Amino acid sequence: MNSYMNAKAMNQISIFAQESLAMKVAEALNEEIITGKLPPGQRIDLNHYSSMLNISITPLRDAVKHLESLGLINVLPRRGVFVAELSVKDIKDIFEVRIALEAVAIRLATPRIPSEKAERALKLYKAARDTTSDAERKRLLPKVDLLIHTLGLEYCENPRLQKLMEGMRDLIKWCQRTIILRLEEPYMTTLPEHIAICEAVCARDPNRAAAAMAAMTEHLSNTLARIQEFLAQEQPLRKEQGDITRQNPKSSAL
Repeated sequence: MNSYMNAKAMNQISIFAQESLAMKVAEALNEEIITGKLPPGQRIDLNHYSSMLNISITPLRDAVKHLESLGLINVLPRRGVFVAELSVKDIKDIFEVRIALEAVAIRLATPRIPSEKAERALKLYKAARDTTSDAERKRLLPKVDLLIHTLGLEYCENPRLQKLMEGMRDLIKWCQRTIILRLEEPYMTTLPEHIAICEAVCARDPNRAAAAMAAMTEHLSNTLARIQEFLAQEQPLRKEQGDITRQNPKSSAL
């Protein structure tokens, strides 16, 4: 009886260890995807990672299943495992959910965000806007970009909403790293919109929550429109490059 129980306990430990290893692998691959080290459309060679990490293929397959459920990976039968590509529809879907969640979050958070924190965020945004040094502006903008978004989620006091946004976090980062940062002056373009949200939060009138919600909705809707315009301009170029590659296959090696 004891030997049976010991064997069962050892089997459970092995399963837990396997699941833990799979999650660690998933986290590592996830980081490579959202930072752009593994670009959209890139084939993921599981045998390469198995050899490099000195692990069996099983935890890698489990990690791939997890990332596929998050929309970061596509498994194509008889072709392999690929980093998912962000389509115009994907981005629209992500932003529609983000607009719905973040607009509500900032409405709920507006009366709860401490005045000193809201005013400090506004001060930092305006400092980035008003500096006469391009180098200083480039240094400041990435640091302040998500300030008001973070405050909205932190002070909305809705754990379910926060959990939903946590599930969206990597998709948002992935979208930012792979597309948004390729837009012309992305931080500077959104800066006036972030200031408008902050000003609505800092205002001392009964309608400030509704104004902050409207400003956040407008900001995220504008960002989506800018991305869609960028992708619409990029698609003909991709088609032209594809035609050139088909006409001259050797050019793809350059």
